[in-house]
Amino acid sequence: MSEKDKGFSFRRLFIRDSETGAQEKQIQKEDPASKNTPHNFAVNSIPNLPDSAQDLPLVEDFVQRLQNLINQNNQTGFDFLEFTESLFEEKQNPTPEVYKTVFRIAQKIDKSLTPTRLLDSAMFYKDLVQRTADTEINKGATKKQGLQAEKDTERNNLDNSLKSTRTKIQQLSRQIQELQNQDVDLSNQLSAIDQKYENQFADIDRKISAIRNAKEQVLVSIVDIEAGIKSNLS
Repeated sequence: MSEKDKGFSFRRLFIRDSETGAQEKQIQKEDPASKNTPHNFAVNSIPNLPDSAQDLPLVEDFVQRLQNLINQNNQTGFDFLEFTESLFEEKQNPTPEVYKTVFRIAQKIDKSLTPTRLLDSAMFYKDLVQRTADTEINKGATKKQGLQAEKDTERNNLDNSLKSTRTKIQQLSRQIQELQNQDVDLSNQLSAIDQKYENQFADIDRKISAIRNAKEQVLVSIVDIEAGIKSNLS
């Protein structure tokens, strides 16, 4: 079987569509003994699937990457991958008898095959998946830490800007209050300005009037004497 075919078959074992899943649940209901069979490994090979449908493509994408990684690191000979593939080719929900039958057939192909060897190869793939997933998880954690630091920096900058803005608002509020007080004071002064200058204007007007009267009286006296001179001495 080619690597491409292995990859496709293997992926079908670990990612079941909704129709297959429904069939498996129905079979489990009909056969209570099947609950304890090893086929649960394939059905539940993706634990803690997210409830949100929008996350499923992410899960499937990473499963595909892990599948490709496993295929690329497929061990020589008949190992866990070939056994699993053969197992599910026989039956979608393999029973203990199917496990035994597939194992007997596999031993005819590879007489040195033992359950221990299968379990050792399974451990190899589990470790491969675990290391790869841990690496990606650590990358995600590191990226998350960096993003958190970026968020904290932005939050602090915004918080400082907000505090500065509020301080300016308080300063401007005080200035506005001071200006409003000045406005009231100036308005009062403007209202009282006529009264303030009224007496001074009246005093000046009286003085001007007195000067005019004095001038008229003096001029009249001068004109009278001037007329007397002209009439009596000419």
